Amino acid sequence: MLADEQIAGLIILPLAFLGVLANWTVALLIRKLPSLKNSFGRLTASQSIGDAVHCTVFAFAVAPMFIL
Repeated sequence: MLADEQIAGLIILPLAFLGVLANWTVALLIRKLPSLKNSFGRLTASQSIGDAVHCTVFAFAVAPMFIL
């Protein structure tokens, strides 16, 4: 039987990985869209990069610690 921490890690891992994919995709695509080369685009890119780093840490550091 899995401990509560392992179950939490197994829930966090796919959610964080989905966040990694989505946020890094947004961060990279915002730089290519000419309509977002303004202050709103910079704010959105900054937010998505911060969220992407946060999700990356959770996907590759926190979730494995919980699972193991």
